[in-house]
Amino acid sequence: MKPRSNDAVDQLPVRLMMSLAIVAAVILLFMVASTTLRTLLAEQAIESQCRGLESSLSTLAQSGACRDVDDVHAPEGTKRVQTFTLPDSLVYLSFGGDPDPLNTGLLSSTLLNDGAVIVYKVQGGSKHVIWLPLETMKFRRGAFINNHWGIEGQGQNVLIHTGGTVTLVFEKVQKNHECYILVHTTGEINKDDDSEQ
Repeated sequence: MKPRSNDAVDQLPVRLMMSLAIVAAVILLFMVASTTLRTLLAEQAIESQCRGLESSLSTLAQSGACRDVDDVHAPEGTKRVQTFTLPDSLVYLSFGGDPDPLNTGLLSSTLLNDGAVIVYKVQGGSKHVIWLPLETMKFRRGAFINNHWGIEGQGQNVLIHTGGTVTLVFEKVQKNHECYILVHTTGEINKDDDSEQ
C-alpha cells in the first residue's frame, strides 16, 4: 500500500483562491464592458436623433419661409417639431454652441461657429460635435416675449442637460435680413423649467 500524500489537500486552498481570482476578473471585465456598451448605445441614440434633425432642417433651411421676429404681425415661418428621447446619462445636448469648451463642468450659453453646430456629451463618453452648414443653419434660443417667440438677447445656444423626452420647435426666422433657426418649446416657456437654460 502506498503512503498517502497530503500534497493534494494542501493544494486545494491555492486552487480555490486561483478560481476565485479568475471569477472576479471575469466579473470585472463584464462590468467594464457593460458600462462601455451603455455609453456607446447612449451616444448612438443621440447621434441618430441629431442626424435625423439635421436632415429635416436641411429642407427647412433651403426652401422654408422666414418669419421676421421684429414684426409682431408677420406670418409664421416654416417649422419642424422634433421630439427627442434622451438617455438619463446625458450630460448636455446643445444646439448652437459648446456649453463646456474647457471641460470644467461649468456650462455656458455662448455661441460657437455663429450657432451652426450641435454638441453633446453623455456620462463616461467624450464630447461629440456635429458641424452644420454656416450659411443655412444658425441656431438661436427662443424667448416668449409679448405673446410671440423671438430671439433671446443677442443670441444664445439652446442647452438641454437632463435625460427624458423633450419636444422642441425649430422655426425659420429672420432678424435684420439674416436667417436663423429659432429653437423653443412647444408652448410658453415655464420659468421653472431649466431644460433650455
